[in-house]
Amino acid sequence: MFQFINPALECSRMDELKHQAGCERGAPPRRSCRSAGGGDAMKIDRYRVSVRQDLRPAPFPGRRLKAYARAALALLPANGADVRVRVVGDAAIARWNREFLGRDRPTNVLSFPEADGVPARGARVAGDIVVSAPTCLSETEGWKEAPDARVFFFVLHGILHLAGYDHVGGGAQARRMRRKELALYRRVLDEEGRGRTR
Repeated sequence: MFQFINPALECSRMDELKHQAGCERGAPPRRSCRSAGGGDAMKIDRYRVSVRQDLRPAPFPGRRLKAYARAALALLPANGADVRVRVVGDAAIARWNREFLGRDRPTNVLSFPEADGVPARGARVAGDIVVSAPTCLSETEGWKEAPDARVFFFVLHGILHLAGYDHVGGGAQARRMRRKELALYRRVLDEEGRGRTR
């Protein structure tokens, strides 16, 4: 069952510098690494990602979004991950935006980290990400990428927040996050084009 543990970070292109944080510590999910292999397979298996699509019909197959997210996590200096992605519509994300952040409108992505505070570099990345497919697709209208790759851009933004990146204060911190976001997005899509994402 998908569960939201901690409301913390929200980003909207129209409101990118307005953030609010408020976390309660949640119990970490139980998981184990079952890979018997080594190398890249072992690295990928340390990064658990689940995707749930609430929209019917689903706007795209969730397996590619999951593969993109796992590939991005494998490129971060993280000691494993457990990320749950939920793809919803505008009404659902507006409800969560209002409930958790007091903003009565849809947004593109909400992130809910499992732990309080900023994670240490290399720490495990864990939490929930909710994306509104209609908002994400509307904001990326005109992009050449497929719908799942366009929604992944916002999932990646949420992953970076879960990994401790932020842009609340603007300046160097925001530029660092934006550079990382764009570099990872391009790299994951390039590797997917060469058949390297799973």
